[in-house]
Amino acid sequence: MTSISSDRAAKLFKEWYIDNARNKIILRVKLHAGNLGVQVNKVMVSELKYRWGSCTPNDSLNFNWKLIKAPMFVMDYVIVHEPAHLLEQNHTTRFWNIVLVQSPGYVKAKEWLKQHGDILGSGF
Repeated sequence: MTSISSDRAAKLFKEWYIDNARNKIILRVKLHAGNLGVQVNKVMVSELKYRWGSCTPNDSLNFNWKLIKAPMFVMDYVIVHEPAHLLEQNHTTRFWNIVLVQSPGYVKAKEWLKQHGDILGSGF
């Protein structure tokens, strides 16, 4: 029987999380971007220090892999939030109305992230 160190096991587990996050997030971005009628240039999933997601000026979206540990309604809120910026750059009333149509429970999701977001970062 082969044993691996706890450091190696943690690395493998983190890689598994990142791969699963990438697969799930890219699929959900395609769905929600299609619903919004926007074209996304590129989707990147990595470890973001201070954000759950971001939208760049060249229509690329970045997501924190740790979203995979959140409930689906929370992940979907973040995934809707970022491509909504391709329609409205700032957090205007129009922006929040776009998010509301695509993610009716977004207020609950935002609150969940405020209350529990720190636990998504624990462990790795």
